[in-house]
Amino acid sequence: MTTDLNDVKAGKYQLVAVRWDQITSKPGEPLDYVRHRRGAIVDLTAEDAKRLVAAGAVVKPGQLEKTKAEQARALAERAAADYQAILAGLPEDVRSEVAPTTVSAAGGSTSGSTGAAGSGSVPTISDVLKGVGTDKDKAAAALTTEKERGDDARSTLVEKLQAIVDGSGS
Repeated sequence: MTTDLNDVKAGKYQLVAVRWDQITSKPGEPLDYVRHRRGAIVDLTAEDAKRLVAAGAVVKPGQLEKTKAEQARALAERAAADYQAILAGLPEDVRSEVAPTTVSAAGGSTSGSTGAAGSGSVPTISDVLKGVGTDKDKAAAALTTEKERGDDARSTLVEKLQAIVDGSGS
């Protein structure tokens, strides 16, 4: 990300360079300085700020932490996606041992087991109907699971499961 040096103003910055010696003496006086180390919050003049921003030696306070948090979130999202992919490939009996909340009473996977949007795998209508067969109890459990999906509930599946529960066919 490139910063326009015309937008750089005096103020507080966080040092990302290993160290910076800020000269505090006036010209013609004996040299006096303050040594700042990486991570220090320093109050800079506009001139120092432009020079150090151009060199990549300072950033706005909190920018390092923000970047680390964004990297950690991306890593967590990748890990959650990998976990869901692995779970989807497991046989149902093994998956029920590893993550019991991902297996519904009807024998199919449930959605949203990790709470991450779009990360849960949803079984197809035919998979649910195969798992249910003509068993009214399994159909009732699968119907409840499907209705819990709210606006994402599949009306075709709800109708077929309701017909099995009511005993009017499959």
